[in-house]
Amino acid sequence: MTRVLRFALLTLALVAVAAARPLAQAGAGQKPADPKPAAAADATQKPADAKPAATASGGAQKPAEPAQELPADAKAFNAAAGEKDPLKRVGALEKFIADNPKASPMLLSMARSQLNSSVLTAYKESRAKFLAAAEKEIADAAKNTDSSPRSSTYSSLATRLSNAGIYSEEAEDYARKGLAAMDERVYMDMRKKQYERMVASYEKMTATAAAAKPAAPAAAPAGAKPDATTAPAGAKPEAAPAATATTAPAGDAQAKPAASPQPNYRFSMKDGVMQVSLAPPAPPRPTTPPRPPTPPKMPTDDEMRASFKSERAAALATLGQILVKRGKTEEGEKALVEAYAARPASSTMASIARVLAESAKKAGNDTLQLEYLTVLALSGRITADETKEFEAAYRKTHNGSLDGLEAMLDDRYRRDHTRFAVTPFVRKPPAKATGKTVLAEVFPGAG
Repeated sequence: MTRVLRFALLTLALVAVAAARPLAQAGAGQKPADPKPAAAADATQKPADAKPAATASGGAQKPAEPAQELPADAKAFNAAAGEKDPLKRVGALEKFIADNPKASPMLLSMARSQLNSSVLTAYKESRAKFLAAAEKEIADAAKNTDSSPRSSTYSSLATRLSNAGIYSEEAEDYARKGLAAMDERVYMDMRKKQYERMVASYEKMTATAAAAKPAAPAAAPAGAKPDATTAPAGAKPEAAPAATATTAPAGDAQAKPAASPQPNYRFSMKDGVMQVSLAPPAPPRPTTPPRPPTPPKMPTDDEMRASFKSERAAALATLGQILVKRGKTEEGEKALVEAYAARPASSTMASIARVLAESAKKAGNDTLQLEYLTVLALSGRITADETKEFEAAYRKTHNGSLDGLEAMLDDRYRRDHTRFAVTPFVRKPPAKATGKTVLAEVFPGAG
């Protein structure tokens, strides 16, 4: 009996402990009611004329500005340039240029560029359209022979056709006319006239800059009240009166409002066509005094002859490439060899070397092929397939080995690129070290 009683008491004790434990946990987790925040109380009692609360940056919170709408001329450009059909795009761009003569210069310049490329794209479908545009360009250039010779216009047309892969009869004709119209004496006279115009422009800019210097402030008359700039320290400036039409000077009545700044545009290709959008405004730059105009420098006769020689070599190279593509290989190669001997610019040399290397390969002349591919390699414009052919040509002329290839390229580069003297710039060190280091590199990645 006693054992049964003890067992019952133990059972009751366990039941009581189990029931009390959840209640204790609930009481421990319960939080007291939060008092009303002071900020909320202040908000309910804030007067009607109270200012909005300041943001974390210290200024009043401003509503988000609506997105700026694309101007009407930019919308018209997108509609014209977005035309998929090249022929229709040509007409739409011509209409845009005619209907929007006062559009942003950025839009007009891009519209003309897109018009030229669209005409070339539609050349095979509209040969007459391209020829009409070319004739108009030639007629316009004939009115400005003092600043641009006729040869430049013909050579430009031939180059554009050649770059587009169009080696037509017209391309050959333009290239021949451009080369035939090149004259050294005419070129030098034109350069001298350009220099005279630059001198006149420089003198005009210098005179304008001298006249724009601010005059010294006039002395204040006796008894006059000091203005905000001359008021003594601690003095409170008087409030300026509101400007009205009756207080404006007589000369200001006809003053025109300042022209609004041109929007900043961003051009990008979308679905194969050029489109324009608004670019974010450029960050403000510190105001710096304008630089004085730089006096022009008259080139020497030797410099002008060298420039003319380079331009003629480029025109000769264009004609040679067109002739080779049109099957007139012998005449074309002769023109290219002459242009190659004139040592034109690196880009022109690379174009010439590529064509002549292919001709040497067909003729089985490994030595000439290696020569032209070496020039192409040193220009940095050699492709992966051409590099393989370059190494193969080197092996054929060096007992099947590539030994000495890099040394040959180094020697050739030093021979073809004349070194020039460099005088180090001596800069006076600042009175106090800035702790900053300037890193300069001639080409990206060279440092």
